[in-house]
Amino acid sequence: MASTDPVVAVVGSYNVGLTMQVPAFPAPGETVVGREFAEGPGGKGSNQAIAAARLGAESRFVGRVGADRYGDDAVALWDDEGVDADAVDRDDAAHTGVGFVVVDEDGENEITVAPGANDRLSAAEVRDSAAAIETAECLLVQLEIGDGPVRAAVETAAAAGTTVVCNPAPARELPPAVLERVDYLTPNEHEARTLAGVAGGDDVTDSDGETTDEAVARELLGLGVGTVVLTRGSAGALLVSDDGVDGVEAPSVDAVDTTGAGDAFNGALAVALAEGLDDRAAVRFGCAGGALAVTASEVVPGLPERGAVDDLVADSW
Repeated sequence: MASTDPVVAVVGSYNVGLTMQVPAFPAPGETVVGREFAEGPGGKGSNQAIAAARLGAESRFVGRVGADRYGDDAVALWDDEGVDADAVDRDDAAHTGVGFVVVDEDGENEITVAPGANDRLSAAEVRDSAAAIETAECLLVQLEIGDGPVRAAVETAAAAGTTVVCNPAPARELPPAVLERVDYLTPNEHEARTLAGVAGGDDVTDSDGETTDEAVARELLGLGVGTVVLTRGSAGALLVSDDGVDGVEAPSVDAVDTTGAGDAFNGALAVALAEGLDDRAAVRFGCAGGALAVTASEVVPGLPERGAVDDLVADSW
């Protein structure tokens, strides 16, 4: 897939990631002795912006960090990675966001986040950065920021004809004004069920009375979303739209750390859509990006480069 220098705008979060390897997740009240510990950059917005830059896009990030050491580290990181961070504000009254990640010996993870400055990103700030969104081929937004900036971002993009990709993580109810402007919604299986109401006890079933990924995805289409790309980890992704259902298998890899898989997938998907690929090819590119990310420890070091993703796509399909 030849790069055409697409522009991807990302509105979202930056968090410092504090990661510990453990033999098993602790039960409530239990203390588990960890193994390795690492401190590094994270936040879904920043991760996805870096992923897009590594894959050949002109990547622009809109967000908010503290006026602290972690904020300084973030600015230096974006400069090193070639991410345009001119629209990132520094906050004197809040700390830079922090995420705590625990990874077990199977590569599965549990994450908690203290949002800090991310919670103070406003709709007005996003609208002030409208030029970064309006001149992009694709907008990528997640839910580690508030509803106000999310809505401002998707409304700005939709008005300009910019493709909108929403990664609804962590999942929460979204207003119709947001969902109706989303071209591609990219939940994982848990997030899809939360958005569709399954987690709250309301059942979403197919014609046989079974709750399936397809039934849940169709429920999300009914909320106004253009296309649902439901990610299923090592099983790949399900592409569901009014045109039909298409399953895309993921390349087989040896997983080391699944923490950054979703961010790598979404960054790769956004780049592929910005380059004009059709939906199935774009999802394949996303699956390849996500697969490569799980083969390395820590999120940002694991985000793949363009050549590696192109090679895996060529070898896998």
